[in-house]
Amino acid sequence: MIKNALVVDDTPANLDFLVRLLTQAGFEVKGEPTGKGAATYMEQISDLALAVVDMQIPDISGLQLTQKIRSRYPNAYIVVATMHDQRSLMQSVFDKGGNCFLVKPHGFMELFKRLTTVDLNTLRNGECTVIDQYGPRAFVSAGQRT
Repeated sequence: MIKNALVVDDTPANLDFLVRLLTQAGFEVKGEPTGKGAATYMEQISDLALAVVDMQIPDISGLQLTQKIRSRYPNAYIVVATMHDQRSLMQSVFDKGGNCFLVKPHGFMELFKRLTTVDLNTLRNGECTVIDQYGPRAFVSAGQRT
């Protein structure tokens, strides 16, 4: 079964690296540097297993694109990648439908490890996850703290 993946990042080195990484993890990967290119690709496929979205792309915010992906592909595993490790940003990503908040560049190899050792359905149905320089951890929102 083909597992389609979409990578959206306007930094050529990141885009190339992630496309190669996800291809090696067993995905059929489409890399796009813009939200417009991502939207065109999304019109061409009926199923998307994985999306890795940069938070800051030129023509749309990563949060807006995350919402569009979640709306069209409710079962996709969505990773939002950024260099900004801010709690409020993490909360926004999860509120918009993201499954994983990845802090670049620390989380790329941990993401690869998770995608090659854990079933995608398990990841998708699990907790919201943050991957940063300390490794993966469950995200606990301010309202969940005791």
